[in-house]
Amino acid sequence: MSTLVNANTFCWHELLAADPEAAERFYKAVVGFGTQPWPDPAMKYTILTVGEEGVGGLMALPEEAKAMGAPSHWMGTVAVADVDAAVARTRELGGAVHMGPVDLPNVGRYAVLADPTGCTLSVMSSINPALTMPDMTLPGRVQWNECWSPDPDAAFAFYQALFGWVEKGSMDMGPMGTYRMFGRPEDGPAMGGFAKKMPQMPAGAWAYYITVPDVDHAANRIRESGGKVLAGPNDVPGGGRMLQAMDVQGAMFALYQNPKG
Repeated sequence: MSTLVNANTFCWHELLAADPEAAERFYKAVVGFGTQPWPDPAMKYTILTVGEEGVGGLMALPEEAKAMGAPSHWMGTVAVADVDAAVARTRELGGAVHMGPVDLPNVGRYAVLADPTGCTLSVMSSINPALTMPDMTLPGRVQWNECWSPDPDAAFAFYQALFGWVEKGSMDMGPMGTYRMFGRPEDGPAMGGFAKKMPQMPAGAWAYYITVPDVDHAANRIRESGGKVLAGPNDVPGGGRMLQAMDVQGAMFALYQNPKG
């Protein structure tokens, strides 16, 4: 029996864009992504690459999602041992299931979930459960996963019950409340945090921090490419720098620069 190496961790991130070609141009300019087509030409999906390595995905926002009013957005995927069990538990905890479970050929079983505060992510059980994760601190990888929720305490309680995540520390953010970091109990470092959504955000959402060599340079590229910097660049504890932004189609994302030295 295979061991699920990455159980209850983020294993993939993809952008669902109203205009995938415009999104590809934007992120090539800002992050430096390369692209490769999905091996099966029948599936319209683009792999975002760093060198020869696939680090994320890009696809057209499905028509049914557009009809429901969904904007362009990034989606993180959490690896789980049993997608159907995660779907059932989501409903028990007051969350919603927006898609699935479905079987994705040559990939695994998949579903899209929403927590009770409206933030969405997906879950997947891979056909290769022993797959290990690369070094997520390298450029182009997502190394921090942040839930901007209208009720971060309720959101954390949901994911704690669903994935077994635990608190890895917290910070007082003043009027924005407490910033709570989370991770798996068996891991040392945190993989992300929970915060109260920013006032300019129309709804709660997950934000994913893509590593770049120079956040300040990337901020200029965001503006030049038609995006908007919402906050930052700012220094963060530990010596790194970060910003939060909106791409040319309104999808929220964030960038992180590793500490120098």
